[in-house]
Amino acid sequence: MTLKKKIAISFSIAFSILFGIAMLIIYYASVDFRNDQFRQRLVDKLDYISHYIANTPSFDRESYKTYFQDIEDGLFYEDVIILDKNKKLIFSTVKDKTITWDQRIINRLENEKRIFYKQDQYEILGKYYLINKQAYYLLVKAQDYSGNEKLDHLAIVLTILFLLSALLIWFFSYNLILRLLSPLDRLKKDITQINASKLTNPVKYAGNTDEIAVLTQAFNTMLKRLSNAFESQKEFNSSASHELRTPLARMSFQLENLRHQHQLDEEVSHVLDNISKETQHLSEVTNSLMLLSKFDLATLQTTYQEERIDEIIFMAYEKVIKAFPDLQLDFSIKGIDDPKLSLFCSAQLIEIAFVNLFKNAALYSYRPEVAVVIHESTNQLKVVVSSHGAPLSTNDQKRIFEAFSRGENASEITGSGLGLRIVKRIMDSHQAYIEYKANLQQSTHIFVLKFSIPTTKNTNILSDAH
Repeated sequence: MTLKKKIAISFSIAFSILFGIAMLIIYYASVDFRNDQFRQRLVDKLDYISHYIANTPSFDRESYKTYFQDIEDGLFYEDVIILDKNKKLIFSTVKDKTITWDQRIINRLENEKRIFYKQDQYEILGKYYLINKQAYYLLVKAQDYSGNEKLDHLAIVLTILFLLSALLIWFFSYNLILRLLSPLDRLKKDITQINASKLTNPVKYAGNTDEIAVLTQAFNTMLKRLSNAFESQKEFNSSASHELRTPLARMSFQLENLRHQHQLDEEVSHVLDNISKETQHLSEVTNSLMLLSKFDLATLQTTYQEERIDEIIFMAYEKVIKAFPDLQLDFSIKGIDDPKLSLFCSAQLIEIAFVNLFKNAALYSYRPEVAVVIHESTNQLKVVVSSHGAPLSTNDQKRIFEAFSRGENASEITGSGLGLRIVKRIMDSHQAYIEYKANLQQSTHIFVLKFSIPTTKNTNILSDAH
């Protein structure tokens, strides 16, 4: 989840919770107000009844109806019960049904004087009165139809308001945060375009004091340090290349002259051969390290051209047989009927990759033989390089493409452990894929190289670029 979404969701949830709490406070405050208002109406009703009792010693339903006909109390489904001091019923407005009351409530009225409680949809108020020195227990039961209807309507309005507000705040908060953090998107875009050839181009930002400006300044400072370090490394590589390759070339040349110009005994000749091999090995290690340090994908892609993979393979083989003349190549092509065998690549680098694979086969195989099979499909070019040799352990198979990694089968063979690492780097720079497989039953080492074949549209673009 992106930072923009996290901030927008967090802000929206916080607002929704606060707004929801505010809606609940409004609703329950309205509930309390309605309860207090309706209770007061019930109290007023009982007070009117007490006045009625005081002014009408012998009351009945007709006189009760006459007395209250002009009084608008707004009570729905109202029932009134009057008990005397002995808690016996002396008057009721209940019609056509059995009159009942909770005797426990009546008993409590002697001490509490007034009790309010609810029963189903009704709200009941009981009150103790002393009228003309006579004790009376008055109960009134009614429904606040109007008040409850208003509360239901308020609940619907608040719910709709909450949902609409939540949706609006989620929408506007995301767009607001998207706008506020748009400089981060531009910063991200600028950063992703930086490569080894653009380390000297600082990231630009129009702001001066906000956090993104501080982040941009810190990144530019880091970029400058990286640029200085990278330039120092390039300068060292250039100097080391000159300082190491020239003496090594001279040593190799002098060793060859020494071997051909003098009659040497067998022991001295053997020593010179060993020195020559070590010199050659040191030269190869130096070249490998220089090659690894110079990989720059953005720069390499500008040199890509359409090349035939079979021609690259044969050129690599011709170079290898100069050092390993006994190495045999078994070459075959499979797949579609009319293979093009072409891909966009750096021919020099792909050739180095196959040279290292062929050298690997020549050094570690039971017999000097390597098989190359090309499989071409509509969108992929796969090259399988296989040879037979001592099997690798599971741990060595996992580390086979790591730098300076050498298997147990290479303990008696001179090498740097960089060859396959260079192959992996070359394949990565071409956005290609390489994997190692082992057939333990046949003691076969298999390297599978997979290249994507660009579509016609992409091919034309690359061709126009060159």
